[in-house]
Amino acid sequence: MKPGLIAVLLVSVAAFGQAASAPPPAGEPMRVYTNPELHLTFSYPAELTPRDAATVLAAERQMIYGADAATEGDPPRADKCTKVLLAVGENGAGSGATSWARVGLFEVDVRCLPAQALRNKKVMDTTLTKLVQQGTTEMGMMPIEPPMFYDLEGQRMHFSAAQGTPVTMTDLQTGEEQVIGAAAVAVNGHVLGWVIEANDAALFNRLLGSQVDFGGGKGQRLFPARVQ
Repeated sequence: MKPGLIAVLLVSVAAFGQAASAPPPAGEPMRVYTNPELHLTFSYPAELTPRDAATVLAAERQMIYGADAATEGDPPRADKCTKVLLAVGENGAGSGATSWARVGLFEVDVRCLPAQALRNKKVMDTTLTKLVQQGTTEMGMMPIEPPMFYDLEGQRMHFSAAQGTPVTMTDLQTGEEQVIGAAAVAVNGHVLGWVIEANDAALFNRLLGSQVDFGGGKGQRLFPARVQ
């Protein structure tokens, strides 16, 4: 972990009341995903273009089932517990590009969560904390900060992030350092999750500035601070 990283993150999050509603840089083109059923609007940098849902499935399944999901095959009900709503990216791993990024947005079937989660806020908080922690737990990756939560349009958004060089299935490192972040929220009777991956810290932080609106009419940053 880079020196001072945790301190910078904590100071920034402490001021999230001012930062969370900050708009993206003036003039930055954005694409917009809307879902009227979920009362959700998600705006993200325009250079991210649609990708096949398979590009986010590994991270999404890890978020739901834990790190073992990648090594034990498809876990039970993998196709029923989540629904990919958006999969976008820039360039791509293995394309020869100097940088790449992926963003996945998905809905979790609440029937796959503990039965009390929708009735008990404490149980839901514990469940969402586990989801974001699992989503950023991978061999070779070091947590940037333990899972945390913050207010986003009156909803409790949970977030976790990690950085490092992932270890492959053959126990050989890829040689490419990357950053991954996972966010999850229970809103309007639904549970939504985001996974962000990039091999460039500056690009990763730009993605954290993507705007989320749960129907309040004023988008706020997906995460209120920079992580590097």
